[in-house]
Amino acid sequence: MSDPTNPFSISRVFRAPRPLVYQMHTDALHLARWMGPAGAKVIKLDLDIRPGGECHYGYTDEKGEKTWGKQLYREVVPDQKLVFLQSFSDEHGALCRHPMAATWPLQMMATTTFEDAGPGETKVTVTWQPYEAEAEALAMFDGARGGMTQGFGGMFASLDRYLDETEREIRLERVVAAPRALVWKVFTDPEHVNKWWGPNGFTNVGVEQDVRVGGVWKFEMVGPDGKRWPNKATYVELTEPERIVYDHGDWETVMFRAEITLTAEGDGRDGRDAKTRVSMRLVCTSRELRDEKVSGFAIEGGRQHLGNLSDYLGALQAS
Repeated sequence: MSDPTNPFSISRVFRAPRPLVYQMHTDALHLARWMGPAGAKVIKLDLDIRPGGECHYGYTDEKGEKTWGKQLYREVVPDQKLVFLQSFSDEHGALCRHPMAATWPLQMMATTTFEDAGPGETKVTVTWQPYEAEAEALAMFDGARGGMTQGFGGMFASLDRYLDETEREIRLERVVAAPRALVWKVFTDPEHVNKWWGPNGFTNVGVEQDVRVGGVWKFEMVGPDGKRWPNKATYVELTEPERIVYDHGDWETVMFRAEITLTAEGDGRDGRDAKTRVSMRLVCTSRELRDEKVSGFAIEGGRQHLGNLSDYLGALQAS
């Protein structure tokens, strides 16, 4: 007879680098594409991943029935671990019991870890344990291990498929508090873009920028340690004020095509409450290049990059 207090645990190795697999779990743009049971469609995903933050989500199954859930984050270690309280909820986020099993534990202490499993591979381990549960709930949990294995197996299979579908891609997204016309300007005006472009602590020197289709943007990015990184972008498409496409690499080799989409959000009256969703899609020339070279700097660097954009826009509008 098993011990009902023993946690449930399941692991899977994915053929993708750890920063990318972690991003798939923590970026709403990606998470909505694979989370939930097989055939589920995400209808809501409000995500705030930080200690004290939460995720409120909802999805419909193949029969159209809705399920709501909530995660309350206790510990967040980027690229390594997520710890959170997992529960069912209603559509407004209030905790509730399992819709088909009233004796199921109200909350689970859930831990997801990310470990290197070889070159370009990541081992993900999910562990669930009832949180402050009574004996009846513990027994229910213990008897459901087979179902949990099947459920997580299906969800891991969905993540596997999504990784295969996007085998050369990296996607980043952020909503910034500024009208789209202004965001377009700070992306395309050399007087602006070179003041914020890049991760934290980096600056651009030796800039030559010709913003037109076929034009070239060439510069060196200088890191906090003084190391210089050659960059060259050739513009492929400029559709004002919504889309920028360019091929990017060092001064000799193209590494990826960047597609930047600007989507207006908020009512935008007199510039008040105007917001812009900035979506960046990087398509590398091969999966190996993405996994071995690009993802290591593009994911975390891209988050910082979009953060610097947000800060620059805020300062620009306040001046």
